[in-house]
Amino acid sequence: MDKGYFQGPVDGAWNPGSVDALKRFQKDQNLDADGKIGSLSLIALGLGPKRGVASAQAAPAASETVVPPAVQPQQ
Repeated sequence: MDKGYFQGPVDGAWNPGSVDALKRFQKDQNLDADGKIGSLSLIALGLGPKRGVASAQAAPAASETVVPPAVQPQQ
């Protein structure tokens, strides 16, 4: 995804130029400019989870009792 931050040919390698581009992007997005691809950076890049799509099954509420299915004895 081209946001205009990376200068030079794209070669698929993560190098100092990649880190610099990410830091400039993070700064412009008011994120911690640490050069690490964290969840907030991914979301800012449009690569985070999609709204309305559950990425994981929700855990039961603390007040809910989870009963495992009965185990049938082996014959």
